[in-house]
Amino acid sequence: MQTNHILQSALIDIIFDGRNKDYGAYELRRNYSKRIRNALLITGLIALIGIGGTVMANSARRNHIDSDNNKDGVRLTEIEEKKVQEPLPEPERKPVETPVKTEIFTAPRILEDDKVITPPPAMADLDSAQIDVVKREGDPDDGTEKLKEADGNKGILDVKHTQEPEAPLVTVDLDAKFTGNWKLFLERNLVAEVPVNNEAPPGRYPVLVKFVVDLEGHVSDIVAMTNHGYGMEEEAMRVIRKSARWEPAIFNGRPVKAYKKQLVTFVVDSGE
Repeated sequence: MQTNHILQSALIDIIFDGRNKDYGAYELRRNYSKRIRNALLITGLIALIGIGGTVMANSARRNHIDSDNNKDGVRLTEIEEKKVQEPLPEPERKPVETPVKTEIFTAPRILEDDKVITPPPAMADLDSAQIDVVKREGDPDDGTEKLKEADGNKGILDVKHTQEPEAPLVTVDLDAKFTGNWKLFLERNLVAEVPVNNEAPPGRYPVLVKFVVDLEGHVSDIVAMTNHGYGMEEEAMRVIRKSARWEPAIFNGRPVKAYKKQLVTFVVDSGE
């Protein structure tokens, strides 16, 4: 390469001056910048296509959800019972026993009258006293366990017996639970077209149903708490009555008979 052409020539031409430019290395280095530019353009185009596809998919999904919400159907809502703090029981005062009249037990022995040192008690005394090794004055024994409380008042021992409550509980520690998928059971058995078939006007109709789950898990006393009509309350009660065995509610660590509520929302489309 002539000296006066060096400043006007590219670096690649200076490096490969007097060398074989048909080997391939010359072409690779001469077109390197062009290849890098094309690669960046293709990469950016692919990224834009991916981002655009994601945005369009999310938009289509939102439109699909909005469209489903406008259709006739049923919305299921779980009712969470508010837990009420139970009052703590008052500490139980320990009773103090009051002495009961006792008579000394004397083993029967046959002796002559002049050799008797301590005669046995009379039968009338034994009727109102207990047998003991010492004689003690006290209240007559009438067969009941007499106690004296800490404050000095006398009374009869009050034995407390824990019994199962007859009425269903409203507040429990753990609500009754359906043995299975409760939401899926309602969706499969509820007829969402009931209000439409009964010519109900467009709108949303929340239907609240209360029922009792006993200790064996049976459902009873099903009552509708709303009155929208158009067969909606009857349909919700029918499906709940059809439900199988439940797990009873838990209160104080044991199963109890308790109330349960279920909210079923019927949606009637305007048809526009």
